[in-house]
Formats: sequence, C-alpha cells, structure tokens
Amino acid sequence: MKIDFSDRKLLQSSELKLVESFSHFCDLHGLRYFLMGGTFLGAVRHHGFIPWDDDIDVGMPRPDYEKLCVLMEKENSRVGSFPFRNFKNSDTYEYVARLENPETKIIDRSAAEVEKRNSWMDIFALDGMPNNALLRKVHSFNLMRLRLMLKYSEFNKVSVNYTERPFSEKALIKVGKIIRPEKWLDTRKCLDKLDKALQKYSYESSEYVVNFMGAYKLREMFPKRFYDDDCNYTFEDLNLRGPRDYDAVLSQLYGSDYMEPPSDQMKNKHFTEVVR
Repeated sequence: MKIDFSDRKLLQSSELKLVESFSHFCDLHGLRYFLMGGTFLGAVRHHGFIPWDDDIDVGMPRPDYEKLCVLMEKENSRVGSFPFRNFKNSDTYEYVARLENPETKIIDRSAAEVEKRNSWMDIFALDGMPNNALLRKVHSFNLMRLRLMLKYSEFNKVSVNYTERPFSEKALIKVGKIIRPEKWLDTRKCLDKLDKALQKYSYESSEYVVNFMGAYKLREMFPKRFYDDDCNYTFEDLNLRGPRDYDAVLSQLYGSDYMEPPSDQMKNKHFTEVVR
C-alpha cells in the first residue's frame, strides 16, 4: 500500500500534540519515560519522526507506569484533553496503553478486520526480568506462551497482511487461520494472566528489563542501567528523553546499519491511512 505523505504529515502533527502533552504531564508528576522503537530511531536518525512513521512509542518503568494509571483514575482518564485507554479502564483488548487524539482518525488495514480509530501513541511498561540466566530463559518462555495465547484470542485483529515476519510467526499465523483460536480463548482472561506474569519480577531489583509487549519482544531486553542513564533528544521542536547509549539499543533492535532506510513494506507496516 503506497504511503500518502501529506496524510502522514497530518497524522504526525496530531501525534506530536500527544507526546508533548504526555511529556509535560510526566515532568509535572515526576514520572520516568523513554522514547522507544521507531520513535527513538527517528529521534537519532531524523531528529524527529521517521518520514513514513505513523505512531509514537514511549516506555515507562513499571512503577512509573502503574503510578500513571493511578493518576489517570483521578484525571478522568485524560492527559490534558487526550483520552488515555488501557484494558483495565476501557473495553479495549489491547494490552498496551494508548493516548489518543480524536481530532484525527485513521483506518488500519493490517489485520483481517479493518479498524477505524483515533491517532495514537503507545505507552509500554518496562518490566523486570530474573537476574538468574536460567530463570530468565524459563520466564521468557512463559511470557512468549502467554503472548501467543493473547494474540490467538484476538486473531481477527492480528496483522496478517504484514509479511516481513520470521518463519516461526508466519507458521503460527497459518495455524491460526486453520484452527480459529479466537472462538475458544477468552481475551480478558489472557490479558489478566499476561499482566500478572509481566509483573512477577520487580523492576527496581532486576538487572535486566524488557519491553516485552513491543514489536521486538525479547529482543527489546536490555540491562536496566541503560534506563538509569538517560538524556534529552531533539524530536521535531521538542526535547524528549531516551537512553543515552542509543547505539547499543538501536543496533540490537535494527542491526548495525540502523541509519539506513528499511524496505517499502516496513515503511507502512500498519497499512494506515488518514480519514479526511
């Protein structure tokens, strides 16, 4: 699907308002956050949005994420004028919290079920992992199992049209198309089990932490010290926080050639278009 860059600029403009409001709210309440994934790559490579990107990703240490959720109860689930949604305060089945801008609507055609929604930014929780290497592997396997069950429970919303996946994921999607697991799995129960497992190990006492619900799963596990040492990055006309050692983070996520542009499909992996 070809990208309409005038649409993308409109979408990014609406999302910039979200992260500006969110950053101000975090500073006001002493909450830690970090640019994540493609947003962090954009800050390093473009000093703002990657030209074809369609969302914003930030991560928060689990203690700060939970404080944010408590504050949202007092703030009528809003950061400024923007709605805050997660699976505990709304009817969404998405585990990852979202801050939304209703001024701009988008259509997402990545899954079998076409979805119309507000422009958004994702807010991920960074969770602790076991300090023991063997326990870390066991816990990692259990998290992957629970994430698979969650994705299978809402299989009609999985991005089946995104083809640049590892062979194992392609195989699991083919199995899902055959067995239709969403008919016999309860999404709410899957969300609760995954949420409990993710919080099993304390963030503060862990030597490694992970943004497990991000696109890169366990590849986004880093020494916690990466997040203890942060700095400001220019993002469009804002100064936003991210890990200081950007090369170590981005090389692990995208490879040593992370300053080079990706394939055409990766540029529009959500298959989004703006509703005019």
